[in-house]
Amino acid sequence: MKSFNNYNTPSDFAMSYPFAKPIHRLIMVRIVMAGSHDGTEERIIDDSAFSDFCCCSKHAFYRERNALARQGYLKVRKIGSLDNNSKLQVESARGYTILSEGK
Repeated sequence: MKSFNNYNTPSDFAMSYPFAKPIHRLIMVRIVMAGSHDGTEERIIDDSAFSDFCCCSKHAFYRERNALARQGYLKVRKIGSLDNNSKLQVESARGYTILSEGK
């Protein structure tokens, strides 16, 4: 398991770490909500569904998500499409993995 220093799981990290901006916690909590309660492993989230979760503009949302990735809190993997109930969606999605306390 990855080291989260004072945090037992990525979920604890997302809920308790003192992020610089409230939107950073919102993004991290949304990633945790996309899978099991412990927050481990990659979560695949549709881009439009992820950005619609936030009340800010899509541009602001993506800027802050990318800032978290640059700071080492997230690993973001681009996925071209999702397969939903044997129906291929052409919408883009990304895989998110919560990392340790950044760089």
